[in-house]
Amino acid sequence: MKKFTKIIAVLSVFFALAAAEAKSKKVVRIGSANGGGSREFQGILAVGKELKLFEDEFGKLGYDVEYITLENGVAVNEAILSSELEFAFIGDVPGFVGLSNNIGSVWIGEDLGFSTLGIAVPKDFNLTDAKDLIGKTVSVNIGTNAHLLYAKYFEDGGVSADQFTTANLTLANGTASLVGGKVDAVFGDITAFYPLAKKGEIKLAFTTLERPEWHSQLLLLGHKKFLKKNPNLGVAFFRAVIRARQEALKAPEKFYGPISASALKDYPEFAAKLYNSDGKLTPLISKITPDQIERAQGLVDYFQSIKRINGKHDVKKFIDTSFYEKAAKELGIQE
Repeated sequence: MKKFTKIIAVLSVFFALAAAEAKSKKVVRIGSANGGGSREFQGILAVGKELKLFEDEFGKLGYDVEYITLENGVAVNEAILSSELEFAFIGDVPGFVGLSNNIGSVWIGEDLGFSTLGIAVPKDFNLTDAKDLIGKTVSVNIGTNAHLLYAKYFEDGGVSADQFTTANLTLANGTASLVGGKVDAVFGDITAFYPLAKKGEIKLAFTTLERPEWHSQLLLLGHKKFLKKNPNLGVAFFRAVIRARQEALKAPEKFYGPISASALKDYPEFAAKLYNSDGKLTPLISKITPDQIERAQGLVDYFQSIKRINGKHDVKKFIDTSFYEKAAKELGIQE
């Protein structure tokens, strides 16, 4: 009986210690949108994830890392608002809508300083301008990066919203609807369309390579209150991001898959055109530049003018580059 009692006592201590350890376990959560489908993390963040650099940098400070994928940028904003994410990768449209609504996020860096959007149509449809879509049904995920191209394309073409039907679908569902003949065009990230276009299932009718001013940018956001309490973790985050870019620069072709959320892993030549045309992976510089600020201000002003963002906002007030700058200084890196 005494032996049994000792065993129970030992087990009680073991479980108590395990419970205490679980309770005190510290986790940093990094979130990204998956486009409503099976897409993975994208950009330089995906390289850091692939190489476990976040685990390395946060592990030095006693933190584990959890990667969370959400349906779209709207869901990412909601997760930041409810304090379910410490860091996030998000498109510029939902990112700045969230920032302007004061959800508790702060713009701390870039992931893809310019990202290519496009319009996909059935393989036998000849789309020459916006007027060809009068009377048609088009798919766009309202509130995501593709919303900017959608708004600008029709405005530039002199076509009003009552001249066509809009289906508010995720990129994955919109593309599936296009293939299934249920919509006539889809606005979205070109990397989602390219593999299907190469197979001849759909056609890429337009890309922002033709109109670079309509490119999107993908932002790195942080949870403002969390970073205020834990600035060292903001620096650790960027140490991982900067190290990831340095590794990608050594052999870019090894990382085109992760950078494109696996979409372009079988199309390295096209991936190189998008991400590495100058041999320096310039779109993946995580420092916020004056050009990116200017692009962001233009986006915010435009969405305010079409009443998707309330009030006037100075994007510079959303920025905190201190974490990036300290990490770059520690690593001796100048981008």
